[in-house]
Amino acid sequence: MTNLEQQMQEITSDINEIKQLLGQATRSRVKQSLEIQQRRFETELITLKEKNEQTNASSSTEKKPTTATTTVSSSSTVRSYTKEISLYAWDQSDKFVKIYVQNLDGISDLPAEQIRCSFQERGFLLEINGLKNINYVFKRGRLLHEIKPDQSSYKVKKDMILVMLAKADSKTWECIYQDEKKAPEKSLPKMDEGKDPGDSLMQMMKNMYETGDDEMKRTIAKAWTESREKMNTGGGGGDDAGMPGF
Repeated sequence: MTNLEQQMQEITSDINEIKQLLGQATRSRVKQSLEIQQRRFETELITLKEKNEQTNASSSTEKKPTTATTTVSSSSTVRSYTKEISLYAWDQSDKFVKIYVQNLDGISDLPAEQIRCSFQERGFLLEINGLKNINYVFKRGRLLHEIKPDQSSYKVKKDMILVMLAKADSKTWECIYQDEKKAPEKSLPKMDEGKDPGDSLMQMMKNMYETGDDEMKRTIAKAWTESREKMNTGGGGGDDAGMPGF
């Protein structure tokens, strides 16, 4: 086994172990750190594989016999891979939402024509071609609020790209995408202080039963049944005709 093959084997083992840790991780920041490290290892593994292929191709060419009358020329084709960018950081000011696409080693040395970013009122598309034989794509739609495409831009920094989304207005963004926005929590029904406490509690239970999900209904039904059994055992009574399903 060559030195390159040993390195590839080690990195593959590292990637597999990170995948196992990702399956056990529960905190989002821990998951994000593990995913960033996984991507670094995967990029390194791709580079090593390409070096190994080039080394094998060179060795094979050297072993082929040559004649004085025939010249054989060969060109090696470098394969590229496409990766979708999913990890990023962001913050905002009154005028811009700033998205930081990090861990792009060597991006500042890439020719400008190999980096493109287009903007729409509710989305953007960042394309990076040929960064260490990897084509990166960062496409996002359904932005939380509208942006100004003509005033939006991007900047290439060392190992990073900063995407600047120009806000259509100065409102604060609570997240980047509409799908990330949390649905408003349902408020619990309140007891009517003007009525008898027992009647108000009964009405509140009915409202919770009618508007709740299946789990809520099962919980209320169980509690109601146990309450009725205790009352019957103790000789008590009450009106339960109004509860649905009982």
